Amino acid sequence: MEKIFRETERFESDFYIGDYTRYSESHPTCGKTGVVMSNMPFADIKTLHFENKQHIPVLAVNFEKNLSYFRGNDHELVSNCECMLVSDKARKKGWLVLAELKYCGGDPRTVNDNFEKALSQVKDTFLYLRDIKHLFGESDYRYIWVVSLPEHDEMIPFSQFYPSPERILTYKEQLHVNLICSNTIEIRTHQHVKVE
Repeated sequence: MEKIFRETERFESDFYIGDYTRYSESHPTCGKTGVVMSNMPFADIKTLHFENKQHIPVLAVNFEKNLSYFRGNDHELVSNCECMLVSDKARKKGWLVLAELKYCGGDPRTVNDNFEKALSQVKDTFLYLRDIKHLFGESDYRYIWVVSLPEHDEMIPFSQFYPSPERILTYKEQLHVNLICSNTIEIRTHQHVKVE
C-alpha cells in the first residue's frame, strides 16, 4: 500500500479520526481542515476512535491526501470515503477497513440521510478500489466498512442509524464485507476488530 499511495500513516496504539470540514467553516481559526488522523484525542470535535491495546501495526491512508488516486479516466473525482486502514504485517488474511464519518450538527433529523450518504461513499470506494483499480481481490482481506456519526452517540437512540440485519447480511453475501456502524472500534488482532 505504501508504494501505491504517496502519503500514509502508521499507528501502533489508539488513534482517532476526525473530519474538520464542517467545523472549520464555523471556526476558521482552528487551523485544521478536512480529515485528520492522530494518536491523541481531539479536544474540539468528536471522532471515530480505534482502540488498539494490543499494539497491532496499522497502515492508514487518508484519501484526502491521495486524491489523485481517485481521478477517473475523465479526470473527474470519483466518490470516495475518508480513509482506508489495513492491519499491517498480518501473517494470515488481515483486515481492511474503509471508513466514512458524517457530522449531523446535533440535528437528529439528518441522521438517516447522513448514514445513507456515508454508506454510499464507502460502497463506491470499495467497488472503485476492487473493480477499477484492482487494489485488492474479492478475498484478499477481511473487509470491514465503518460508518461513524461521531456526534450521534450522545443522541438517543444510537441504534437509529444502524441498518437492518437483512441489509447487513446482503452486504456480507454479495460483497463479502462486514458493516459496522459505531464510533469506537476495538482492534483485537491482525485478523479481527470488534465494536465497542
